Amino acid sequence: MRRLSLLAVTALLASPALARAQSLEDYDYENLEFRGVGIEVGRIWPSRVEPTLSLAVRADLGFLGPNVRIAPRASYWSSSLRSSEVNELRENLLGLCRDTGSNCLLELGEIRVSDLTLGADAHYVFDTGAGISPYAGAGAALHLLNGSGDVINGTFVEDLLDAIAPGIDLVGGVEVPLGDALRLFAEARGTLSSDVRYVGLSLGGNWSFSPGASRGAASGGARR
Repeated sequence: MRRLSLLAVTALLASPALARAQSLEDYDYENLEFRGVGIEVGRIWPSRVEPTLSLAVRADLGFLGPNVRIAPRASYWSSSLRSSEVNELRENLLGLCRDTGSNCLLELGEIRVSDLTLGADAHYVFDTGAGISPYAGAGAALHLLNGSGDVINGTFVEDLLDAIAPGIDLVGGVEVPLGDALRLFAEARGTLSSDVRYVGLSLGGNWSFSPGASRGAASGGARR
C-alpha cells in the first residue's frame, strides 16, 4: 500500500497540467499545517452491501507544494449485507457442516456491516482563475470493518466479517467559495480494498482558519 500511495502522489505531481516546471524543492512537508476542517454527507454503492449514507470529516493541511493539497479524512457507514451474499454465506456454512458432520445455523438473519475509515488524500487543485476550483487525486486509507447480527453475534461468522484492511481511493470534485473562509464542494470517490469496494457521491463544506493560505489552487510556490 505504501508503494501504491507513492505512485498516486507521483502521478499527481507529474500531471500534464503542471505547465510550469517545478523542482522537488517546491514540495516540502514543512509547508503543511492544520488550516481547516470540513464535513460531508454522501451516498455509497458498495459491492456486497446495500447502498447507504456515509458521513465523513476531513482536515485541510494546506499545500504540500504548488497545487498539491493534503487532506486527512475519516468516514463511517453502516448497511445490511445483500441477501444474495447472506444466502451464499449460508450455503458455504451448510456445506462445511455436511463435510464435518456438525450442526449448523439454518438461518443467519439480518447481517450488518460497518466501515470506519481513516486515511489521507492528495488533491491536485486546478487553477481556473474563475473562483471555482476542480480537483482530482488519490489517497490511501485503513478500513476497520465490523460485522454484526442477532444470530451471528459471538460466533465465528462474526469473526469472519471483522477485518482491518488497507485500501486506495480515487477522487475528483469541484469547490465553490462562499466568502473568504467557507468552501462548498461536491465529490465523487471510488474505493478499492481487499474486503470492500464501492463508489460514492458526496456534498460538504470546508471551513478554513487561514483563508488566504487555502483558497483555491496554489499558484507559484507553496503557500504558508
